[in-house]
Amino acid sequence: MKSLFLLAFLLFLVACGNTPQANSPQTVEPRAVFSLDRVYIADVLVNIPSEYEGSRLTFVGPEAGGNVLIQIGEETIQASINPSREHPSFESGYWHHHLYAGNTEAGSRRISFLELLPNLNIDVNPDATDNTQSSYQHGNLHYVVETGEYRLRFTINGEVHDLFFVLV
Repeated sequence: MKSLFLLAFLLFLVACGNTPQANSPQTVEPRAVFSLDRVYIADVLVNIPSEYEGSRLTFVGPEAGGNVLIQIGEETIQASINPSREHPSFESGYWHHHLYAGNTEAGSRRISFLELLPNLNIDVNPDATDNTQSSYQHGNLHYVVETGEYRLRFTINGEVHDLFFVLV
């Protein structure tokens, strides 16, 4: 229920912000929805753990400057995104997406999976003290160029958890 409310609220904000008149909101549809397809823990394919069941990524607005709703199990968090196809990670095949807490300009505050998903017990990175850097996110979102999937990655108990999402 919480995730549906968050999605409705975000869609309302996007609709109001894109209209020529504040009193004439337009319907906004998600640009793309990706659902969890598989999970690897320490490079081993595992059955989807219960805490990840129902996970999805919902993209709203433009590719650069839009938003992503990241639903992990029952929790939903929102991040602003501003990926660039000019970034070297696109050419390397794992296109890195910065996850901003608001403004998407370089040097803006990032989200932190450690803070936003405390029930997962994501490992603390003691070097992640600058909230304008990717390491502060305590996880990364990458678009896998070759397969058209998204990979959400974070570390729990010293093991890398890779969640792969496919287009619905």
